[in-house]
Amino acid sequence: MEAFRKVLEDCNLVDVGFCGNWFTWERGNLPETNIQERLDRGVATDGWLSLFPESQIQHLPHSFSDHCPLLLTTKWEEKSCFNRSFKFEAWWVMEETFFGEVRNIWKKSTRNFLNKLECVKRGLQEWANKILYCRKVNNELLTSKLIKLLEDDRTDENLAELIDTKVELNFEIEKDERY
Repeated sequence: MEAFRKVLEDCNLVDVGFCGNWFTWERGNLPETNIQERLDRGVATDGWLSLFPESQIQHLPHSFSDHCPLLLTTKWEEKSCFNRSFKFEAWWVMEETFFGEVRNIWKKSTRNFLNKLECVKRGLQEWANKILYCRKVNNELLTSKLIKLLEDDRTDENLAELIDTKVELNFEIEKDERY
């Protein structure tokens, strides 16, 4: 550990600090065996810190690993331009309601073939936005529940609920990755 501190000093690196839970590593599923430590941290030079004075490292809730992810925000915002063209997403066909949705939109639309296609395009975009919104809300609810559980004292009930929430969040994250 002393050698590591010496390297940080030789490279003029300082701890950036953090917000969120104080620990970044956790092991043990019982209150008497649960261990929490701050092992992971962000370091930077004074020059980097002066370029990004509003930078912040956040300890995010963890569900897959025993280490929590660190999110570095520099507050630097890049202007981007959005392309609004229609793109069919492969994950749409993995949704149970997809084919029924296409059938309903097609039946409700009137007039010529091109008009029907335009209705399907708009309808699928709205349908997909609703699904993404619901998924986002569910992930946010699970994440906030996980944060609360991580902050609470460790009891048998807390650890059981913590494990269940991590499993449920992992399932949602895995579903997003498959899409």
